Amino acid sequence: MRAQRVAAATAVIGLVSVCCAVGITAGSASTSDPATVKAAPGPNVSETTTTSEQNGSNTLGDKVKTDRASSSKTRHARSSRLRAREVFSVGEKRNSLTLRVGTFNVRTARAQDDRSWLERANDVAREIASRNPGVLAVQELGPGRADGSKGTTTRHLRQTISLERSLQRVIGDDRYQLVRTTPYVRPGTDHGTQGTRILYDTRKFKLLSSCPEKTGSKNYNPSCSMNLPLRSSDSESLRRSAAYAKFANRKTGVRFWVVSVHLDDRHSSSLSTEKSYNALRGAQARAVYLKVNGLRKSGEKIIYAGDFNSWQTNRAGDAPREYLLRQGFSDTAAAATRININYPTINHFNTTVTAKRIRLDMVMIKGSKRVLRYENVMKRVDSSRPSDHNLVVSDVVL
Repeated sequence: MRAQRVAAATAVIGLVSVCCAVGITAGSASTSDPATVKAAPGPNVSETTTTSEQNGSNTLGDKVKTDRASSSKTRHARSSRLRAREVFSVGEKRNSLTLRVGTFNVRTARAQDDRSWLERANDVAREIASRNPGVLAVQELGPGRADGSKGTTTRHLRQTISLERSLQRVIGDDRYQLVRTTPYVRPGTDHGTQGTRILYDTRKFKLLSSCPEKTGSKNYNPSCSMNLPLRSSDSESLRRSAAYAKFANRKTGVRFWVVSVHLDDRHSSSLSTEKSYNALRGAQARAVYLKVNGLRKSGEKIIYAGDFNSWQTNRAGDAPREYLLRQGFSDTAAAATRININYPTINHFNTTVTAKRIRLDMVMIKGSKRVLRYENVMKRVDSSRPSDHNLVVSDVVL
């Protein structure tokens, strides 16, 4: 289950990862992000940065400027009302694919929070619909019961399916579907989280991978998933699953792969132990890349997104991101336009979030022509956040 909560000894940022049930801190290493932290905007204002500098492997040539763009004035009063957000859309060109892709850790239904998953599900759906992503890597969306109870799902709604239904209610149609909704492993198997899922807009994209939901009459199948590596001393209960699938744009025929990961969540106040966990996350990122890279054909792009449980200023390193950069991936946080880049992608359900650059949730692309826009979707002051992580979206040209 969840790793034990720990506090890092060299803390300079006091963030506690509620979603992963661990304590995290930033070490003394300086961030490579170029923009400096601005004064905190008002509660209904997003901070927008346009930059010519580089964060990752992208080269950007736009003039540096900053402004503040007004976000939606509509506030969510309580869980019974649907969340309202400003809606953005992305156009397409025939000779390429302009795609909005994102990642969202939606918080497991088994968490003991003030609001249950069933109370938050419509809020999560509203948040997704407000940004209208073409494909979305999702984490902590498990195949277990939506009410958070353990045991059989017979005659009970799965958390996976409950999100699909919430999206149908919010949008008014069933355009959004998950690649998989059932378990990746046989029920009763000693295994960690299976919450990595891939959501996509069926109007725009066709699923090319074969991803059956069942094994015979049994409601599980390992299709479109893989087990992540562990340290030799780790138990199988800590083994996590990653998800992947191949898609094609229905208009242009452009083909690409999507990966959803939720890397190991353990952290330690011991530097040597933290380095071991960092190395493990790097090994997990590598294993998933090698799997998908071995399946893809020449010219097919890879969208690699998820909750990396790693960040650039971690004193032990940022192995997953560093590995992917070496493989030719671009970090979409280097986009020409960056919204709320100075804020963490994790909010812990706190009403007020302060400006600290802790990006646990990332979207990285291999083979993109350019990255147009990055947004860490949030309000500085928000008493009814849909999850303890923020939705992150990026507009890319493949």
